[in-house]
Amino acid sequence: MNKVIVLFGVIALIFLSGCGWRENLLATPDEYIVPEGSLVAECTKGDDVFRFVYQADGVYLYYINDEEQDESAVDSIIEQAYLHGSSVDNYLSDEFSGMCTVTDYVYDD
Repeated sequence: MNKVIVLFGVIALIFLSGCGWRENLLATPDEYIVPEGSLVAECTKGDDVFRFVYQADGVYLYYINDEEQDESAVDSIIEQAYLHGSSVDNYLSDEFSGMCTVTDYVYDD
């Protein structure tokens, strides 16, 4: 009886992993949506322009000179925000010495 249960479990495991269901369940969404109430900070430092789309302690998009940065760069900014009292505003204030313009994020329709 135990051999049948083990065999059934192995077959079920192979079936589920072979169908790609696990990958579909764990995959990131096809379309990423920035939450309502997010802000855009455009900051200058030297000749570079940095743009952050954020809310409280979360950064959703990060650009340097209009080039979107990858997830590891966003994670680095989030870590810096955490070190500045869990606030992106505090991080921007310290990092850019008040050289930022903050506006509401405008959603594309």
